[in-house]
Amino acid sequence: MEVAASAVNNLAGANLQEERVTQTEKNSEGFQTVLKGMYQGGTESMDSIFQEAASKYGISENLLKAVAKAESNFNPKAVSKAGAIGVMQLMPATARALGVVDPYDARQNIMGGAKYLKENLERFGGNVNLALAAYNAGPNSVQKYGGIPPYKETQNYVKTVNAYLDGAPLSSGKVVARSSSLSLGGLYGSGSLGMGSYYGGSLSSLGSAYGMGGLGSYGSTTSALSMLLGAATAEDGGDTISIDKESFASLVQILRLQMMMNASREVGSITI
Repeated sequence: MEVAASAVNNLAGANLQEERVTQTEKNSEGFQTVLKGMYQGGTESMDSIFQEAASKYGISENLLKAVAKAESNFNPKAVSKAGAIGVMQLMPATARALGVVDPYDARQNIMGGAKYLKENLERFGGNVNLALAAYNAGPNSVQKYGGIPPYKETQNYVKTVNAYLDGAPLSSGKVVARSSSLSLGGLYGSGSLGMGSYYGGSLSSLGSAYGMGGLGSYGSTTSALSMLLGAATAEDGGDTISIDKESFASLVQILRLQMMMNASREVGSITI
């Protein structure tokens, strides 16, 4: 009887160990898949970014594209004589205020431009022409003149954007490089994990892989990392934890990002 019981216990232990190994492998695969999606390059459709930005800020996608068409003809590398940069032609100071780290990055620039356009629409009661004038000449100029400023450039700009709006639906038809840096600014929500939205919620996906829900919803990156580490390596009982070498290296990388974030209060980028 003792031999039989021992055999049963050994079999149960072996099955439990196999389940642990299988789960560890699944966790590792999920962990690495998400991290690769976060850190590796690749491309994405510019039109899909416009669609995402319009949805995020509750504005017309056609309006957003019309502004981009008038501003840069959808050119991420465009620079005006005044120093405005990128698809949505953001001035450096405006870009920083919007939390845009790299204004040459199409995704960041479009998201920043959409946010700025939304702010002007709200500031001027949803009046599209006034919002466009403010986008071009600044909201202070619109307030100063009580309408579209008497600047030829601004007046022509408003007419141009409206002409695009009245025409056929716009399409950039472009594919751009996916962001290769992580935003530390407020473009996607300062505090918490503001870098999550870059990759369509990769951090939330990372949390879901371990049954933690949206990782980006936690109050600090430190607590989120603690939960991630615990979920990725926890075992029942004992004082020993195990994790594969690649996942461990990835965790170290995330911790390094956290330390760099803590070391500076300025908005910046961390290139992986």
